[in-house]
Amino acid sequence: MARTINEIANGMKVEFVRSEALRNAFGLTSYNADADESELVTYYNNNFSLVSVETCIIYAVATCMALLERMMDWFTEDVDTAISRERYGHAGWFENVAKNFQYEDGTDFGLDESTGVYATVDTEARIIRHASCEDNGFGVKLKVAKESDGSLSRLGDEEITAFQAYINRLKPAGVPVTVISRNADTLRLKMTVWYDPTVYTEGSATDKVKETIRQYLSDIDFNGEFVTMTMVDRLQAVSGLDVIEVAEAEAKHAGYGYEHISYEARYTPVAGYMVLADDNELEITMIANV
Repeated sequence: MARTINEIANGMKVEFVRSEALRNAFGLTSYNADADESELVTYYNNNFSLVSVETCIIYAVATCMALLERMMDWFTEDVDTAISRERYGHAGWFENVAKNFQYEDGTDFGLDESTGVYATVDTEARIIRHASCEDNGFGVKLKVAKESDGSLSRLGDEEITAFQAYINRLKPAGVPVTVISRNADTLRLKMTVWYDPTVYTEGSATDKVKETIRQYLSDIDFNGEFVTMTMVDRLQAVSGLDVIEVAEAEAKHAGYGYEHISYEARYTPVAGYMVLADDNELEITMIANV
């Protein structure tokens, strides 16, 4: 894991002070050989200002080293992701295969079951835009969704049937795959918002709150986590929305009732994505902050 600039700079300061040649060159005569690293950093800082040539050089080198280490982390992440997606039967492989699924009425794409490659690749027929695979203890759970008018949506019944047959032909033998493609989970909120009346009317402030929440839900990665605190942070970052108080946050998925989401909790939607409840299920109290 890449170190921060300060971590690298502090390490260089420690080695600077420990060097007898450098101590002699700069007249550092009160050196304590038994001091720990934090004390040596303090000793350096007491003898060199933040704008000294020596400190500027240390931080310039530390910045370059931190950037290099971060680049190596990015490279490692990319390689790990690529390997995960290529290794047969791994989560990334299932997600990749799911997105390669082609569906179009009356068309035979000629799937090669030994390679998982279609004889004719038609990107327009690749209906699955989002996929997430996870181990459920006795097999894998594969969540998938398509896009319609820019919004995520479930696969149709015939599409699910065709996709299940497709994945069953390509998956490792003996590994059960549960395909999940459902309507979005629903988020219901009871909240109070204090707004700046010089910026919004009550109606426009309400609209801005709902717009911001919908955008936050849209920005969550597929099968990512909803966090109440993060939603509140997004709202409070909007100029004119001064104070946000969430009294209750609840979520439900197809066929089930609402369940409470505590303020600190993280909620992973069963469908893989969420939408805001209709107005008749929301309780948003707007108060002018005067």
